[in-house]
Amino acid sequence: MKHASLLLAVLFSALLCSCGPDEPVNPSYSGLNIEKGVFVLNEGTYLYANSSLTYYDPEADTVANNLFYRVNGAPIGDVGQSLCLMDGQLYIVVNNSNYIYKVDARTLACDTTQRYKLDGFYSPRYMIPLSPDKVYVSDLSGKDLWIGNPQQMTITGTIAIGKPTETMVLVGKEVYVANWSNYYDTEVMNNTVMVVDAVNDMKVCEITVGKEPNGMVVDSQGQVWVLCEGAYWDVDMEYPTLWRIDPQSKKAFCERVFSTTAMGLAIDPQGEHLYCIEDGDVCRMAVNAPATTDAFRIPAEGRTFYKITVNPNNGELYVTDAKNYAVSGTVYRYTSDGLLLSSFNAGICPSYILFKN
Repeated sequence: MKHASLLLAVLFSALLCSCGPDEPVNPSYSGLNIEKGVFVLNEGTYLYANSSLTYYDPEADTVANNLFYRVNGAPIGDVGQSLCLMDGQLYIVVNNSNYIYKVDARTLACDTTQRYKLDGFYSPRYMIPLSPDKVYVSDLSGKDLWIGNPQQMTITGTIAIGKPTETMVLVGKEVYVANWSNYYDTEVMNNTVMVVDAVNDMKVCEITVGKEPNGMVVDSQGQVWVLCEGAYWDVDMEYPTLWRIDPQSKKAFCERVFSTTAMGLAIDPQGEHLYCIEDGDVCRMAVNAPATTDAFRIPAEGRTFYKITVNPNNGELYVTDAKNYAVSGTVYRYTSDGLLLSSFNAGICPSYILFKN
């Protein structure tokens, strides 16, 4: 593995600086061979179509920015929302451009001999794999959950949900889907988690939680944790809340009401500790004592912490700093105890982080 890291460090030496629109593009760039590491999808600026993809090798401590543009000679599009890795392919969900890219996870190249960009969505957000030929895709402005075939890159159906959909987690043969936004339809409440039968592709039930449920994780006991961001601007103002859903009874329990902002939910590999960004700082809660924040804390100290992700292999924390959301951001890597290991520059508004083993 050390040899592979050294090789990647050499291959990426020419890519360490970000590639702008006026810089030369090399669509036929050869030599890129990503075995394992960290992908960072940078949202970019809304309506500017400047989303980008960053790759970081933690062993060699090397970073390469704007890789999709360098390899394929084209921008990702407007607002890179999320990533999904399955069967050696990397799927890039692009929200405002309304499509999903499919690229080789080792070379980042689009296979132009077959369909590599799936469109037809309204406002795609997240993609969850269910089988080699079946995925669900959530949508910010639609009221259906999309069913797709990732091999053929086609939309094969929809599931009537009745509300916009956001983050998703798989529990057994059911998919839990958060209803984070009602921006496109103010008549519906955005305080529910829908349960979908992933075998029969049908909505099973709807569970009421707090306003703006966004982050969702599953703990070691199979319990679903939901962080609701609240709504400070509503007439009926609501603080952020943390909920636990029992998949057996389909009942939700409010485990905590925050007194300040809370966003970005993550969980450690053991499924015993929850992380979130509380009042700007990275904080931690034990699943058996979620009502209080423990002694662990990573202070923002002037930084704009935006997203937090935990490496499922070693428990390391990756925290993104969006700064002012208009300039290149930074990603910080910490041990599970909060010790800073490294940091690296990314693109504008670094957001979704995916680990490739």
